[in-house]
Amino acid sequence: MTKEEIKKMIEEGKSLKDMDFSFAELDGIDFSGQDLSGAVFTGAEIRNANFEGANLEGAFIADADFSGANFKNANLSRAILQRVNLRNANFENANLFKAQMMVCDASGANFTGANLQQTRLEKTKFRRAKMDRADISYSNMRSTDFQEASFVGTNFSYSDLRKAQLQKAWFENVEAEQVMVYGKKPWLEGSKAELDIEQIKAPNWDD
Repeated sequence: MTKEEIKKMIEEGKSLKDMDFSFAELDGIDFSGQDLSGAVFTGAEIRNANFEGANLEGAFIADADFSGANFKNANLSRAILQRVNLRNANFENANLFKAQMMVCDASGANFTGANLQQTRLEKTKFRRAKMDRADISYSNMRSTDFQEASFVGTNFSYSDLRKAQLQKAWFENVEAEQVMVYGKKPWLEGSKAELDIEQIKAPNWDD
């Protein structure tokens, strides 16, 4: 479907639920407040689009470009994102409960106040991302790149951070109970960390 056809559907109030937007070119489109639950966005190009307040629960997004998109207050619970360009996207106060965001690039993205509980974030880049006041507890962040990211008031208790890269990240007033981490350097080298390493280090830390 073309961008014009989809905009007409929005104007006419037609349902976008479970729609297939694969390989669509929809840069800058306004999906704010729309129900896109179950939608498929394989190979789509939707840069700088507006998804504010939209419902993308259970959506499937793969090999797509969503860079600069606005997901503020959007619902992406149980959504699956694989190999997606999310650079500089805004997820402020978004709900990503049980979402899977794997092998994506979310460098420079804003996740302030977002709900990322029980998410899978393996091998995703969050370089220079803003994770302030986000809840990432009970999540899998193995081999995730958080270099130069900001964690102010962030909760990542009971999460798996093994092999995560946290160089030059900023930690302040975080909750980090029972976090799993491996390695001494360079995973935390240069970071501004207020972490209790004795509390969160893995059992084999000194092996």
